[in-house]
Amino acid sequence: MYMPAKLRNKIVIWIVFLVFILVWLYPIVKAVIRSLAMSGFNNYVTVWTFPKVNVPMSIVNSFIIALSVAVASTIIVSLAGYAFSKMRFWGRNFIYYAFLLCLTIPTAAIITPLFNVSKTLGLINTNQAVILPLLFLQTPFALLIYKNFVDSVPDALLEAPKIDGANSFKVFLYIIVPLTRIGVINIAILAFIASWNEFMIPLVLISKVKNYTVTLATNYFSGGVHQTPEMVAQLYAALVIMCIPTMFIYIFCQKYMQEGLTTGAIKG
Repeated sequence: MYMPAKLRNKIVIWIVFLVFILVWLYPIVKAVIRSLAMSGFNNYVTVWTFPKVNVPMSIVNSFIIALSVAVASTIIVSLAGYAFSKMRFWGRNFIYYAFLLCLTIPTAAIITPLFNVSKTLGLINTNQAVILPLLFLQTPFALLIYKNFVDSVPDALLEAPKIDGANSFKVFLYIIVPLTRIGVINIAILAFIASWNEFMIPLVLISKVKNYTVTLATNYFSGGVHQTPEMVAQLYAALVIMCIPTMFIYIFCQKYMQEGLTTGAIKG
């Protein structure tokens, strides 16, 4: 039977999309099914009211950390991206590429000095102990992304307000930010998700249960080698609870993330 080329191409594309969707959904569906084993939704109740780990408080701690990093990194990166893209100053390229060089440094390489500095400053077992390192670690990548958005804004568009007497900050606030709002939203989303999912830094710098993040609380349910079926179900329930906020962010913010993938890649 003859099939038009366009229809064939659409079918192939949909099959590829379906495969990717199944690959993405499989671990989520499996986690939900495993979390309902043995005791059903009581596993979620057990995790939520677990006496040794305050899961609701750990969610609050993670939300405070993730939101703080997202807001601070967005402000810093948007200002820095504008400066590196549209302003001319001595050593601009050297400083910019020095920031990007930090992307090659793995988190594990700075854990020991990070712990010593945090201990010296008295930040151990505080949200600030996690916020500050995450802010510095995520800034280089966010800067790389946002600078591409600012580069896409024509220089000629910035000349008119400067001729009218607007200073650099007003140009940034009233011209750059509105035109690159998709980039701002993207770096905020990525910073929030990365901070929410961070495990290594809280593991090293947080030891008190009341200061646990959601990743540490979830890790608590992993237990030892010999786990009962009930413990395994509770672990999956904790994992599902941990993933819910980021899943909602992906679902409701996917429009901005999709636009960011295309807008940031177009210059001129």
